[in-house]
Amino acid sequence: MPEFLALKHPLLVHLPVGVALLLPLALVAAQRPGRGIKPWWVTCRYLAWIGLLGLGFAMLSGWFWARHLGLLPPGRLLSPHLAKPTAEQWLQVAIWKHQMAAIASALLGVLTIVACYRKRLEHQGLGLMALFFGLLWCGASLTAGFYGGQMAHPSLTPVSSTPAPGTSSVVAEPADPEMDAPLRALDYGSLEPFHLEPVRSTTHGNRWIRVWVTASGLDAYRDGKPLPSGAYAVMTSLEDRWGRPSFESGPIYMLETLADGKPSLTYYWPRVPEAKRGETGGQASAYWRGKNPNLESCMGCHFKGQAPLNERSTWRTPRRVKPEGEAASSAPTE
Repeated sequence: MPEFLALKHPLLVHLPVGVALLLPLALVAAQRPGRGIKPWWVTCRYLAWIGLLGLGFAMLSGWFWARHLGLLPPGRLLSPHLAKPTAEQWLQVAIWKHQMAAIASALLGVLTIVACYRKRLEHQGLGLMALFFGLLWCGASLTAGFYGGQMAHPSLTPVSSTPAPGTSSVVAEPADPEMDAPLRALDYGSLEPFHLEPVRSTTHGNRWIRVWVTASGLDAYRDGKPLPSGAYAVMTSLEDRWGRPSFESGPIYMLETLADGKPSLTYYWPRVPEAKRGETGGQASAYWRGKNPNLESCMGCHFKGQAPLNERSTWRTPRRVKPEGEAASSAPTE
């Protein structure tokens, strides 16, 4: 049940955001005194209750989702606040702001409902207090939605072009050739194939995988030893379909050994199917590498490089065994 609720978070967040767009119109219309104003009271109260209940379900599902993806440290209810975050820690910053805006939205939602139920005469408007708290509530809900959108669509996140104090305003071309895509991993066909056919790996989403290794690291990979410096292995994957490899590609994984002897991971999934976006935090396209926090769970198994030999999968595509005599019966007769 928690996992089912977690995967519904991208759907549930649309309800409080939709109320945040509609409620201000109803609150403004409910300020007019005079006859016939009472139906606007009912409209505001209805929208406020729908928004608060929807926000509650969205917050609960979001918490389960963050737990499911490993975005919350063990033993914590909320993401820690980083005083001086680095550029690579933008995800933790967005999560913290997303959570704080959601909590503020919940508190303001309760105050808005209380203000909407204040005792008023039938010819009076709903009051400025309800309008004040309602506008703050809508602002907090839209802020939470904004940071949620940043996490779901990181490619649309604006990057500040203001240079730091004391630095030049001239922006140099990025020296990293793999800034936008793992070019070496995409050229896996030029490497040595470790698997002659796909094998199913339960530790990688129950997908069918093949490993390709540089010539300098093939022997080390075969023996389960750390790859030499500069060597790397690429693992391609196919989604499972009824116990067999499908035609739908999964993510591409890459493990390399840096010059200092430490392993480095890369995860690339250029087009994530909507049903699988729970694995990427809602992202429609994922490209993580190096010290990206999304790779922390992967480093739990690969902190020394490749996983142990006894953890490698040998589950190959099941073959149909012909009954005895079938070959003879199928032979042409004169």
